[in-house]
Amino acid sequence: MAVVTILRACCAGIVATSCLALQDACDAQRDGLCRAAPTPAPDHLMIQLRQHSALSGQVGLTCRDMPDVKQSCSPNGCKVLANTHGRSCSEYCQASGRSCLNAWEETWDNCEVKFDWKCDQPLEGTSDLLCECSPNADASREASTDSAEGRSLGVSAGPKLVWSDEFDGSSVDGSKWRFVHGGGGFGNQEQQYYSQRNAVVMGGALRIISKCDEYKGHHYTSAKLSTSGAADWGPGHRVEVRARLPQGKGTWPAIWMLPSDQVYGKWPHSGEIDIMEAVGCTKNKIYGTVHTGRYNHMKNTEKYNTLSTAVGEWRTYAVEWAEREIRWYVDGEHFHTFSPSAFDSERWPFDQRFYLILNLAVGGSWGGFCLNHAPPSCHKADEFGQEQV
Repeated sequence: MAVVTILRACCAGIVATSCLALQDACDAQRDGLCRAAPTPAPDHLMIQLRQHSALSGQVGLTCRDMPDVKQSCSPNGCKVLANTHGRSCSEYCQASGRSCLNAWEETWDNCEVKFDWKCDQPLEGTSDLLCECSPNADASREASTDSAEGRSLGVSAGPKLVWSDEFDGSSVDGSKWRFVHGGGGFGNQEQQYYSQRNAVVMGGALRIISKCDEYKGHHYTSAKLSTSGAADWGPGHRVEVRARLPQGKGTWPAIWMLPSDQVYGKWPHSGEIDIMEAVGCTKNKIYGTVHTGRYNHMKNTEKYNTLSTAVGEWRTYAVEWAEREIRWYVDGEHFHTFSPSAFDSERWPFDQRFYLILNLAVGGSWGGFCLNHAPPSCHKADEFGQEQV
């Protein structure tokens, strides 16, 4: 997995594709000046939003002409009680060129939520669902224009850059990152041994190299690094990483976050935010997910959505983390939102500080599912016959 994020500074607020006003530029703007944006540089970045607007009813974000709507359930018309004709909410939204952000079963032909559901699964025995779809392309462009003036995200004086890594040196910055060393499966039957030697900084990017390698009783090596003990963040931040992913069967790259302190107990009770996960067994699809005590894969209740995209090309993966919702983006396209119906810690442990993790796993319960959970081949070109980067 190769990682590099592009930071762009501007004088007019924030847009979904990461144009941001640095503090000095904002100060200059208030003084009636507008400094030129600095030359773009590769990095990881985090920006702190000054204010947040609610998900539903944002200025410029609308869903006009949604088909088979029995009742509109939000001011912008994107959350509806829909006659799905047995389809999933993803299929319903896709019929009008949109993606599904959330799905629920309604109580009784109204907008009241009976229980949470999954976007990509139809619900047997019902012909309607509560579906929340993304705005159409025209609305998204309008939102970008509005947000450039600080409106659609409710940003007043512009965000503030609070942390970044440009990977412009010759090695990983030890003041920002901690390496994980070890193997043993990590609870997922993963095959790799994590070693610092598999993380290389060159050409303004971090390269995480996973390969067949006899090392400390394991047959594969890779790398995993995090900001644990060095930096962490909580609600009110946007986390953005630009990455290009490997595609070999058996690969499992991830950009994710875990809590610095397990205030609500061991995993999953204190939460997990998966900004991006992908597996080589499922071509060109990424996943955005949260795990909590109530919503997690052990109960098959994890809250996620997927987006089809060319993962072998450079993509910007981001979350915007507000006090009561988390929103996922790929190259500025909003494809998932998590905002539970209640905010007890079992549903919403995301009022704490989390640290960032980058890793590339090999095989495992999910990463190797198309290989019948056998180790990837070290000879096949579409598996590990070549290094996966």
